[in-house]
Amino acid sequence: MSFINGYAQSRLNEKNDSLLFAQADSAFALSSRYSDSAFSLARALLSKSTASTSMRSVANIHNALGWIYLHKGFLDSSVNSLHTAWLLFGKARDTAGVIRTCINISEVYTRQSKIAYAIQYLTQADSLCIATNNTIFHTNVQRQLGVVYREAKDYKRAAVYLNRALADFLHIEDYFRYISTGISLSILYRNLQLPDSSLFILNQCNAILSRQPESLYQSAMVQEHLAETYYQTNTYGKALEHYTNAYFMFKKLNNKADIAYEGMNIGKVLWKLQRLTEAEQYLREAYQLSDTLKMLNYQYDVAKILSEMYGESNSWQKAYQWLHSAAVLKDSIDLSDQIKRTNELKEKFELEKKESEITLLKTQNQLAEAGNRKNRLLQYLFGLLFVTSVAIGWLLLNRVRIKRKLNEQLLRNQIAGDLHDDVGSALSVIDISSRIALAKKEEPAVVSEQLEKIRQYASSTMESMSDIVWSVNPGNDNLESVMIRVHEFAAEVCEPLHIQMEIGMAKGLERVSLDANKRKHVLLVCKEAINNAVKYSGCTLLQVKSEVVNSMVQITIADNGSGFNPASVKKGNGLTNMKTRATALEGNLILNPFAGKGTAVYFTFPAG
Repeated sequence: MSFINGYAQSRLNEKNDSLLFAQADSAFALSSRYSDSAFSLARALLSKSTASTSMRSVANIHNALGWIYLHKGFLDSSVNSLHTAWLLFGKARDTAGVIRTCINISEVYTRQSKIAYAIQYLTQADSLCIATNNTIFHTNVQRQLGVVYREAKDYKRAAVYLNRALADFLHIEDYFRYISTGISLSILYRNLQLPDSSLFILNQCNAILSRQPESLYQSAMVQEHLAETYYQTNTYGKALEHYTNAYFMFKKLNNKADIAYEGMNIGKVLWKLQRLTEAEQYLREAYQLSDTLKMLNYQYDVAKILSEMYGESNSWQKAYQWLHSAAVLKDSIDLSDQIKRTNELKEKFELEKKESEITLLKTQNQLAEAGNRKNRLLQYLFGLLFVTSVAIGWLLLNRVRIKRKLNEQLLRNQIAGDLHDDVGSALSVIDISSRIALAKKEEPAVVSEQLEKIRQYASSTMESMSDIVWSVNPGNDNLESVMIRVHEFAAEVCEPLHIQMEIGMAKGLERVSLDANKRKHVLLVCKEAINNAVKYSGCTLLQVKSEVVNSMVQITIADNGSGFNPASVKKGNGLTNMKTRATALEGNLILNPFAGKGTAVYFTFPAG
């Protein structure tokens, strides 16, 4: 019966793994159009994962998260999530997963203009594709190399890779990626001021589309890029024809955002053709649709075009009205960004709270299972050792129960204290600030000040809750997990300040086990060092490196900031606490400041 139950549980776990993997793929696919919904789905999937979830499924969830962060514009967070996926796919020996993640990481690095890093990951993907004879992925690598070199303005090499990928996609009859690559190549040709080549490749794409089952969205995109090419050559009649084709295709698909964009382009071309009445009609329609969709950026662009058009025709009153609308929209864009960040913090806090509850429940279940196993062992000993074993068994059982209750109580006290001190006080301040903002909503300066306070305390609350959840999770009992957490924190504080990060994490960190107290000490020392570098050094580069050398863990956190003179700085609690925690780990902490050249923190402790 036990074997049957175990087999049934195994089959159930496999089914759940397959479902999680497929749902992660769905979140990945949603990211380009509905990034907020995709983000909520991916975080929910991560909270569903358990100890029985396969490493491959967890890796795919992190891969989806990284791709979503890319589309949300959080590039450092994207790199961290994708790097975690890359590590997990590697441990699971999933070569296809490693290749996919390498391609995704390279795209993020390309957007950050870190071309060398992008090529490094694409080179690994290229080698794996050749070793496994994976033609489809290898062609994708060629396409991405073309995009990388295009962004690096090495147009000659970019053209070689994109043309090679185009030919390979045609050979394997992957027409969807052929069209996408053709559009990328047409953009390259426009950058090279080669409109004839751009038109040639786009007409080839049109020919392919005419022989395939209708793909209306790709057809519309080809029409749009044909129009862009004609517009570049001032062939406004042809540009109008293809923009109009794209406009009606998107109308058929009911893609309202694309309809608004094409309407704006049509209005812009009609203005060039001096067909001002029609131009005004399309531009006003694009403006109203953008207003309905709350797309402030499109509204702002249309308002600027209308202002310039009316100014050119000496309609000064209308020109002034639309110029004023554009200025108001610019202010609204800035305010909406603040509100969006506040809502994201709120959503993240609610998710972290849920994860905390789930983690606590898992911990209690694990403790209960451990108690049951020990109870059964004592029953077996009772049958063998009779009265003496009964006495010893009861003593051991009572000791285990007392210790378990004590540990549970200590855990509850610690969590309750953290929630009360950190989260409770912060939520009180948020509540008061929101009430003040509502009461003073007619005073923008007061509202802005209170929103900033809410943002700061929400961010602090989110970080505290995240640390609580992380500290009680038994899955984080090794140094690799601690350093991944450190890297995530570094990305969160560096990204808003545009501070470049370099992360070096050697192999073997997963073999260094740390209990709850030790990993807490390591995490807080690293966070304090990173905070000091970001807040006070004025740096543009932060390096975080970790390795194990001769049974000693060595962590280095260095910046290229202003440095300081130790004799002129008052010693505060931060440095004292860092040294105290290093001593508690039987380790050592050395601070090397160099005035005008940066600061380096060397943190070492035994790996055993």
